[in-house]
Amino acid sequence: MDKKLSVIIPCKNQEEKLSETFKDIKEHSPKINYEVDVIFVNDRSTDKSPEVADQLGGELSKYKRIDTPKDLKGIGKGRAVKMGMMVADSDLELFMDADNSTSFKEIDKLLPYTEKYDIIIGTRYSSKVVEGQNNWFKAVLGGIKDVLDVIIFGHAKRYTATVKQGRLRQLVSRGGNLVFTVLLGQSFTDQRCGFKLFTKDASDIIFPRIQLDGFGFDTELFVIAKKFKLKVVEVPIDWFDDAAESNIGFKDALNTFKEIFQIYGHMIRGRYKK
Repeated sequence: MDKKLSVIIPCKNQEEKLSETFKDIKEHSPKINYEVDVIFVNDRSTDKSPEVADQLGGELSKYKRIDTPKDLKGIGKGRAVKMGMMVADSDLELFMDADNSTSFKEIDKLLPYTEKYDIIIGTRYSSKVVEGQNNWFKAVLGGIKDVLDVIIFGHAKRYTATVKQGRLRQLVSRGGNLVFTVLLGQSFTDQRCGFKLFTKDASDIIFPRIQLDGFGFDTELFVIAKKFKLKVVEVPIDWFDDAAESNIGFKDALNTFKEIFQIYGHMIRGRYKK
């Protein structure tokens, strides 16, 4: 077993969900042809998430914990993921959500595409494999329909999650995806899914150039990927969301849209240049 896979888990206050997350990693790791290295990134948790993770991580073959600076403010998922990806040193590098919305077992659906693509991302908005950046006009129409669906029904009709996100999170997700498509000229069904796999080369290109600390980093990484002509594919995955829980408030929702314009500014100023 020469190949290595790093699993980066950014976390803020998920102590009750970590047991299932780590259990799936422990049970499924021996079934794939990779040595699995788990990097847990504690983003200023105020519960017992770090202690729980350390205890569960002790049962894995390779585990380490890093902590984001305590004096920073605001949502820091982008910062946490970047820290983890910069520490990782494997053939493939995956980041996934700490609440096990997508089980580590879903890695089986992504691994077959690593020979052809640089970035393989899970999607909750398609029932078939879709190459990124292939039909901008169709993506815009699909995005408009998704936003209307959320306003009328509370969630996008093509949303495949077993349990649906709340209306606000859906509106942030679908509205952000539409603005991202219109302003930045890319066509993804689900650019903010929290289950993404990168080759080492792609990770080394993208994450040193990430500028945003918040949720907008998901959008930003695709801008960088396009600039460097990295090949991206979306693969349908199973996603189990908790509609009652969310780390996103109204202020964070507004900030999500603001970040898209910040990315546009970074593009103009050449922050993503080679």
